[in-house]
Amino acid sequence: MKKWIWLLFFLSSLLCLAQGREERGYVTTPEDRILAEDVLESLRPEADRLPTGELAARAGRRLLGQSYVAGTLEETAEEKLCIYLTRTDCILFVESSLCLARTAKQDGDFEMFADELRKARYREGRVTCYEDRLHYTTEWALQGIARGVLEDVTKELGGIPCDHPVSYMSSHPDAYPRMRNPEAIRSAEERINAMPRYYIPKSRVGAALKGIRTGDILCLTTTVAGLDVSHVGMALCDGDGTVRLLHASTGPMEVVVDARPLPAYLEGRKSISGIMVFRPL
Repeated sequence: MKKWIWLLFFLSSLLCLAQGREERGYVTTPEDRILAEDVLESLRPEADRLPTGELAARAGRRLLGQSYVAGTLEETAEEKLCIYLTRTDCILFVESSLCLARTAKQDGDFEMFADELRKARYREGRVTCYEDRLHYTTEWALQGIARGVLEDVTKELGGIPCDHPVSYMSSHPDAYPRMRNPEAIRSAEERINAMPRYYIPKSRVGAALKGIRTGDILCLTTTVAGLDVSHVGMALCDGDGTVRLLHASTGPMEVVVDARPLPAYLEGRKSISGIMVFRPL
């Protein structure tokens, strides 16, 4: 009998490893954990020397070629902290790279990385329901600023006031089937709209390039009604002053360094109105 019990336990463990595992309040897979630990190990030798932004960019480069997959946070029946690096979207890629850098700065392990993700992704680090997640990139950045993790350098780089209120989620509830408390989302939208915000219009991005640093988080603002940001990436600055976008792209459907300089990338997208720039601290 004991032999059968142990066999069932072993098979159950294998199934968990194959499908993704929930432990210590998060869901991940062996592949994602191994990749995160490999990236952390690669960052440690430079962690004391490099600024957090540059370290985050190095983490992002280590994730080049990982698949773009949307909707991975919606796969669990209940809201859980999901940790995936082998399949990612634009904001999760940036968030993971930043949290890997912060963890390496503290000489931390995978558990610390998970904790950094939780604090970054959820309002006040609380994971109890779908509405706790920071769905709007602007609110994600505002919480990072409040925590001392990010600095908004948009205004000093030539940004102008942003008069584009957010309301997309509350206006399109059918697009968010897991949303159970629309009022909580409306409250978040009201908080965002009450805060002064700035963006750099596309026509001014060229003049702002000299102030952008490698690892700066570039949030691409949009003309879509009610939406704040349509895409997110990190800046990579070449020695000649060229700035390119390191991002999880829906073009090749993987993490890439875009071949085009940032202004050319932006010009090719009519729905993009400009950028916001947040610097890791």
